[in-house]
Amino acid sequence: MDQIMLDVQVRDVKVSPSYLRKQRKIPAVFYGHKEKSMALQVDYQAFRKVFDKAGSNQVIELSIDGTKKPVLVQDVQYNPLTDHFDHIDFVHVDMKQEVKANIPVVIVGIAPAVKNLGGILTTLRHELEVKCLPADLPHEITVDVSGLEQLHSSVHLSDIVPPKGVKFVGNPDDTVVSISVVKEEVESTTTVEAAVAESAAASGTPAAPAEGAAAPAAEEKK
Repeated sequence: MDQIMLDVQVRDVKVSPSYLRKQRKIPAVFYGHKEKSMALQVDYQAFRKVFDKAGSNQVIELSIDGTKKPVLVQDVQYNPLTDHFDHIDFVHVDMKQEVKANIPVVIVGIAPAVKNLGGILTTLRHELEVKCLPADLPHEITVDVSGLEQLHSSVHLSDIVPPKGVKFVGNPDDTVVSISVVKEEVESTTTVEAAVAESAAASGTPAAPAEGAAAPAAEEKK
């Protein structure tokens, strides 16, 4: 796995976070087991490029003023108006200790039940929780649906082969992907009118004319 590097600097806590953001810097914190917490700052574009590649489930080699620390992005806060990065939490990881992480699911292949029978492919789990050493964390979990030949067939967690060194966390019977059927119930105007007339006859109330139908002429006074 390619090493992902990110340079950060120790942050002067006397400088306001809003000022840093105006300078295209993101305030951040670093913490972890047996590690001293530190206030950091990182260049906006540098972090954006790394985060696009690593997300929150790939180890990043954080260089804190030259000192290397393996971390995961624990949390990212966004500006509610601009959707820009507002704050980052980096958590230190021990490369010899297993960690848990949620890995995105990527669907591959074409399901015959969709292509040939008109079924609808539904993804029920967009992420899967895994447990492994930090270096073994996969970027994604691929789920092959080319074996789904029948309507109502599905792929369960137990059907997916995890990458080497990775264990899935959760119920093996959990459904990840399934083939569903869309039932379209279309009633014609005639059917609707018949139902209305039947209901009116049962209640003794004259049936209202269907929409667009001409109303009966009023009885002429004698």
